[in-house]
Amino acid sequence: MRKPKRRAADGRRSYKIDPVSVWSVTILLCAAVFACAYVLFQNAVICAAVTAVMLIPVRRKVRKEAELRYEKQVRAEFVSCLVMISGSLASGLRLEQCVNEIAAGETREYRRLRPEFIRMSKLIQLNWPAERAFAELASRIPVAEIRLFSQALNYGVPTGVNLIELVRSFSSGVRIRNDVEAEISRTLNLPKYNNRIIMCTPFVMIAIMRITAADYLRPLESGTGFIVKTAAAAAILIALVLGELLGDINYAE
Repeated sequence: MRKPKRRAADGRRSYKIDPVSVWSVTILLCAAVFACAYVLFQNAVICAAVTAVMLIPVRRKVRKEAELRYEKQVRAEFVSCLVMISGSLASGLRLEQCVNEIAAGETREYRRLRPEFIRMSKLIQLNWPAERAFAELASRIPVAEIRLFSQALNYGVPTGVNLIELVRSFSSGVRIRNDVEAEISRTLNLPKYNNRIIMCTPFVMIAIMRITAADYLRPLESGTGFIVKTAAAAAILIALVLGELLGDINYAE
C-alpha cells in the first residue's frame, strides 16, 4: 500500500488526529520505558538518556497507529455512505442530492465524514459537479478507497456509466477489504500481544528479584555486569522491533 500523504493540497493536515491523545499515549509509553530501564540499570541519568533516545520512535509508532485507526474508521464510514448513496440513487435522486442528504443527516454513523460532506454540499451549491466535489474530498482525506472512487466518477460520469451499479460494486469491494483486514488483525493480535508480554517478563522478574533477593543481582552492578545488562536490553529491543515488524501488514491497493 502506497504511503498516504500527510498533508492535503492546501497544506493542512489531512489526518484528523488529536495531538493531545497522541502525546498522552507517548508520555505513558516513555514512562514505561523509563521504568523498565530503571529496573535494569538503577541509574536515573542512564534511564533518562534511554527515554530521550526512544521518544521520537515511540511517538512515530503512536502516531502511525492513530493514523491507521483513523483510516479504518473513515473507510468504514465511507462504505456506509456509499450504501446510503446507492439506495438514494435507486430511488431516483441525483448524486448531488445524495451528497446533500448525507450532509443534512443527524446520525453519528458518519461523524468523521459528515463535516466533509457538508463542505461538499456547499461546493455543489456553488455549481460544482459531484465528481469534482468527490475529487476535492479525495485530496483532503488520504484514504485510497476515496481516491479510487473519485477517479471512477471522473472517468465514468462523462461516459454515462450506471452510477447505481458503480456505487454498489465499489461499496461491496471496500466492505470485503474491511472484512479481510479485520480477520487478519484478529489473527495477528494474539502473537503480537504474546510478544509484548514476553518482552516485559524479564523486567518484571528483575524487579521481583531486586525486592526479594537483591544480593543475587549484585554481580550485575560491576563493569562486566553493565555490559551484560546493555547487551540484554539491546537484544530485548531488537526482539520487540522484529515482533512489531512481523505483524505490520501492508495491503496492496
